[in-house]
Amino acid sequence: MRPSVVLRVLSLLVIVPSVAGVSLRFQAGAPLNQARASAMPYLETMRLAAVDLGPATPATPLSTVLTLANPRAEREAADLTAIYTPSSPRFGHYLTAAEVAARYGPAPALVSQVGAVLRRLGMSADWHPGNDWLIASGSARAFAAAFKVKVRWYRSPRGSRFYAADRAPVLPAALRPYVTSVGQISSYFEPSRFTIPPGGLAPTDLLGAYDITPLRNLGLDGAGQTVVFFESDGFAQSDLDTFTTKLGLPPMQPVIKAGPALAAGAETEMDLEVVHEIAPAAKLVLYNFNFQAAAKQATSNAQFLQMQLDLQNQMVNENPGAVISQSWGLCEKPMGSAIADAYKNLYDHADALGESVFVSTGDNAAYECLRLLPRGTLPGPDNLAVPLPADAPGVTATGGTRLSVSTNSGWYNETVWEQPAETNGTGGGVSEYYTRPSWQQGPGVHDPQYNPQNMRSIPDVSADADPSSGVSVYIAAGNGSFWSGGGGTSQSAPIWAGITALLNQYLQGKQLHSAGFMNPALYQIAANPTPYQAFHDVTMGNNLYYPATSGYDMATGLGTPDVWNLARDVEAYQRGGGQ
Repeated sequence: MRPSVVLRVLSLLVIVPSVAGVSLRFQAGAPLNQARASAMPYLETMRLAAVDLGPATPATPLSTVLTLANPRAEREAADLTAIYTPSSPRFGHYLTAAEVAARYGPAPALVSQVGAVLRRLGMSADWHPGNDWLIASGSARAFAAAFKVKVRWYRSPRGSRFYAADRAPVLPAALRPYVTSVGQISSYFEPSRFTIPPGGLAPTDLLGAYDITPLRNLGLDGAGQTVVFFESDGFAQSDLDTFTTKLGLPPMQPVIKAGPALAAGAETEMDLEVVHEIAPAAKLVLYNFNFQAAAKQATSNAQFLQMQLDLQNQMVNENPGAVISQSWGLCEKPMGSAIADAYKNLYDHADALGESVFVSTGDNAAYECLRLLPRGTLPGPDNLAVPLPADAPGVTATGGTRLSVSTNSGWYNETVWEQPAETNGTGGGVSEYYTRPSWQQGPGVHDPQYNPQNMRSIPDVSADADPSSGVSVYIAAGNGSFWSGGGGTSQSAPIWAGITALLNQYLQGKQLHSAGFMNPALYQIAANPTPYQAFHDVTMGNNLYYPATSGYDMATGLGTPDVWNLARDVEAYQRGGGQ
């Protein structure tokens, strides 16, 4: 283990020669702005809004996340930089899961020292090779002695029972040589599924609007590609059969790779059907996570995090080179910097494996955390927030628009998706924890008014999300199933996932590398002269706080895709070494 004075460095930048005039670099360690990285102020707000149920007993089981000092963080950042720099000889040479576990994260011998310290403090540790974080568990008595906190039980405005510490935990001296941060001590977690409300666009409309048809006319249908979904409800094969038969599409037979079979729900069926409309030959794989069961089983936020991150780790490790679509999130503010680092670590590994991860930015407009406060709380600057994991630097965050198509099923116009009366609309805004990655650049990205500290901002891109312009889907709801128009940013993530399956097939047919982590290429293409216009720049509307503007904005990101143009621009980007 390296000396503690070195271990305190949380942000190392690895720089390589410039790409199109800009130095592309991935950030090592935890890229957290410590001035903004405390979860306690928002937890205090939530405690004040909650009902105090009294102190936790000394035997109450607790757990938290510890971010580990990682001597190999610089190596991981350098590898990612090389893998996603087209002029590098290592460009597109993605790693295997075994290589990721062996190359990255603290060495097992060093982690064992953390485990020994925790045992002396009356706690236990749970760690997986390659991760730069672990879960520390123990009794309330042990936590009080080690971290200098007192814990009480509360009931949230939404009815969830949770415990929370009275202050930020103090890292024990014996752990300071090995640990850079400790997560908040709380069992609060109320995840939000970005679901759709109860025709819709036909497949020809969707393919025409985003200029996907030319790829399909080349015979590209997603064959040989895998699209993976992290889901919290299930599907009925009979619903999928009705969908494909009515729309004249090939049959679809998704595979549940891990997790329980869940009751059919609108979310999963919409995700599967949207991707199938775009890439009907792609393999569809599900990893199911039962949020409700996990909420009952977990005794802390950290334990809940571990349960779903373990499943996501499995998903990432088992699907190198795949496209991943996720439509859920956690209000970022109360999560804390240690949990934010755990998400970054997971998706950095996905990027190293050559995976493209698309995550919805949420349906609560610019106010993701407002839903956690008492009903009637007015939106305001204190409630501005974005969800994890959409703002993790290693994912492509997808926002939402209202799409208008022309009479010949082509793109006509788009505005920001917003529903002011319900404080709904496309999520977007500024991260509380992650600094702005170097690849996030271009007109509109630097925004002194709305993002003076240059933090990570989302979305990166957008697609149709307004239910009034949604894609035609056949979904389960209540006691039956029915035809509906999809909606929410839950729809925009699978749209981009399906597009990327076709894009990968196109690139591989040109003897090029699959896209992997999309953001470095997307921002370079948007910021520099390219042969084709890859994005529709959405300039009308707002997400109830951030306005759509020319160039990048925190309502719709870079805009929505012209897929045929984007495919040819990515081809030119790779052939030209990023120029």
